[in-house]
Amino acid sequence: MPSRRMLSARHLFRPAAALVGRLKYAQKFVVVGLVLLIPLGLVTQAYVGLQRSQIAFSAKERRGVSMIAPLIGLMSGVVQARHLSVTPADDGALDLAPQIRRADSADHQLGSLLRTTAAWQTARQRIEEAGRTRGSAADRYRAWNTAADALTALITRAGDASNLTLDPDLDTYYLMDVLQFRLPVVLDTAGRSADRDLVAASTPQGLDADAVIELGLANGVLSSTRAVVARAMGTFAAKTADRSLRDATVAEYRRLDDAMAALGTDLTDTIKLRRTGTGDVLARAAGQVRIEAGKLGEVTARSLDQLLAVRIDGFATNSRHVQIGTALAAALAVYLFAGFYLSVSAPIRRIVATLQAVAGGDLTRRVTVTTHDELSFVANALNDTVAKTEAATALLAEQATHDALTGLPNRVLVLTRLQQALDVAAKTGQQMGVLFIDLDRFKAINDSQGHEAGDQVLCVVARRLGELVPPGGTIGRLAGDEFVVVMPALADPTEAVELGERVIASLSRPITIVSALGDREANVGASIGVSFSGDSADPDPDSVLRDADVAMYRAKQRGYGRVEVFGEALRVAVERRLTVQAELRTAIDTDELRVHYQPVVDTAQGRVLGFEALARWQHPTRGLLEPAEFIDVAEQSGLIIALGAEILARSCEQMAQWHVSRPEFHNLRLTVNVSGAQFSHPSFVPTIASVLESTGLTPDALWLEITETSLMADAEAASETLSAIRALGVHLVIDDFGTGYSSLAYLRRFPVEALKVDQTFVAGLGEDRENEAIIAMIVSLARTLGLYLVAEGVETEEQLKRLGELGCYTVQGYYFGASADARATEAEMARHVMAAPGRHAAPVHHQRGPSHAS
Repeated sequence: MPSRRMLSARHLFRPAAALVGRLKYAQKFVVVGLVLLIPLGLVTQAYVGLQRSQIAFSAKERRGVSMIAPLIGLMSGVVQARHLSVTPADDGALDLAPQIRRADSADHQLGSLLRTTAAWQTARQRIEEAGRTRGSAADRYRAWNTAADALTALITRAGDASNLTLDPDLDTYYLMDVLQFRLPVVLDTAGRSADRDLVAASTPQGLDADAVIELGLANGVLSSTRAVVARAMGTFAAKTADRSLRDATVAEYRRLDDAMAALGTDLTDTIKLRRTGTGDVLARAAGQVRIEAGKLGEVTARSLDQLLAVRIDGFATNSRHVQIGTALAAALAVYLFAGFYLSVSAPIRRIVATLQAVAGGDLTRRVTVTTHDELSFVANALNDTVAKTEAATALLAEQATHDALTGLPNRVLVLTRLQQALDVAAKTGQQMGVLFIDLDRFKAINDSQGHEAGDQVLCVVARRLGELVPPGGTIGRLAGDEFVVVMPALADPTEAVELGERVIASLSRPITIVSALGDREANVGASIGVSFSGDSADPDPDSVLRDADVAMYRAKQRGYGRVEVFGEALRVAVERRLTVQAELRTAIDTDELRVHYQPVVDTAQGRVLGFEALARWQHPTRGLLEPAEFIDVAEQSGLIIALGAEILARSCEQMAQWHVSRPEFHNLRLTVNVSGAQFSHPSFVPTIASVLESTGLTPDALWLEITETSLMADAEAASETLSAIRALGVHLVIDDFGTGYSSLAYLRRFPVEALKVDQTFVAGLGEDRENEAIIAMIVSLARTLGLYLVAEGVETEEQLKRLGELGCYTVQGYYFGASADARATEAEMARHVMAAPGRHAAPVHHQRGPSHAS
């Protein structure tokens, strides 16, 4: 019998049941869905709106940080400019244009949003006025102080306009406080402390009471600011989750803190002793504070930007998650309602429709039955069967396009990728290449060690190919031990050949085969054929692949372990390069290299100073070859390291012999060219030391010529290498000076002793005013820096005369003699008679030809 409570509940819900009972099922679901989804949508909208406001707030902060960051850099520049303006020994002015341009760019992007454009224009005007201010040091000091004050006010305004001081998180709040308020104060106050001392020292009364008071105030400000920054950084370090940002920022802060401590100590001593003339001490300490404060500003700005970006991303992610969750919930509700509705309509028709769709090939169809009767079991079984069929179909599709052993694309997929590469090449006009790779000794491994060993070899080959082929290329296994590489968009056809050479080198390394009987090593090797899309007027995948296959068989016929190119013209060029490379490797090992010597003459004293060693190749069939015939190949193949070492050793040995056995060679020097690859190779300095020790040549007699392009490729590393060479006692010359991207700043740092004027400038003497002006400039530069100067490529009397008028008296070239081997050089020196002192030396040879070959 129903209880009284149950009867009461039925009575309570009877009106709702009566209302819902009058509705159709679809209407019932709509009503229930609206009741559930509308409140959910309102809550979601409110939450998303809150997240968006947070994103907008943080984005505004990022704009403020982006605005302040270049201003901090400019403040550092203003402080430095102020210091230069009051430094008696420094008449130069700091160029603030780059910092001002960065600030202009920031104002252009953000000024209108932050309403700081007017303040920036004011600060900019104050900076420009300070730069134009003349008069006493005190006048310039006050002008720059005005500029610094305007810039500080601008930074504060930018921070306030972007709500930096309202940030809710402690880590970012304290970083913003440091960036907006503390760093400008540190930069300005530290600079003023040193500059005020300099201004005081420049006045008759020296460090007066006002100056002492100002220095004391500056010391107090720096001390209190240092404490505030310390607290801020401590809080930031404790609250920041990002370890990399924390470590980088705190490390830079500690360097600033050390610099501020040092400056505080110097300020305290100055104030206590009331002494002037300590400007250098304070200036160094303040300069270090300025440098470290600027670095901390950069690091802090980057840290803030990353933290705010993470915060914005978090807000956006939360918003997306809520929106996605709401959408999923709504979709799920609709889905469930629709499913329930459909469960009471025609489930049989849906099952039949699904079966018909699956039979037609649509494996994505599923049956949705929400009832718990027998139809649900049928639907589940059907869905499970379709899912397994879909997975099996996908697996079959994978197996149809990929090799089961190596996982590489098979012939079907390779041809597809090849067609795609040909289509791209036809549209862009670029060439694409195909490498057909066939293993040389694979059958022997299969026959002797079994197919399991062969499978291991194929997997290792696939892995090594994957390590060599650049991104964008396709590696495939066609069948057995045949592999193919498709290289789209080649910048130069030789790239495919060079890749083939690297593949051969890699596959020539032993492969370890693991077995129950123990590990064994197998040597496979490979032969490679290369074809290009440009070899045919209307290429197709099959024809390009066939051409590469034909080239591969040609490689097999010619002795295995080779790269052959399909296409007559290109093949001839590539074969020539490969032939020169192979012959040059042999030439280095079989004593075919020769050294010729060209005299370097001092025209002012009328004597030969030494000789430049020049590489030659005594080819067995082509005769004596100039460097132009083989140096490029040596550079590209890496043989230049061995070739350069050989030329260095031979020429040093010859000069050492001359010093001992030939009086006319006594005290003559030897100049040897160094390539960029040699110079950057780790073995270069040890090679020089070894050659000097083995030949007995005095290091002071050896001069190495290095092009400025090689030096500037990595100036820091070059400086270390040059210092190591100079420590050996060897002299250094910058070759081809003026033709590269000279940096006078590095020229002062490099321990070089001589510059060599490139022959292109010498060739225009007497005809080209611009060349004369360049040489005059180089002469002046060398004289100013105390560097020795040599001009190469002198071929005429007019060139020699003009060089003397310009102040360059050390020359070389065909006017004074062509390069010759050691025996001819000895004979020439024996009969050579120099001109009278004060005149140029008589030419050793008067034949004409190229002036210089390295």
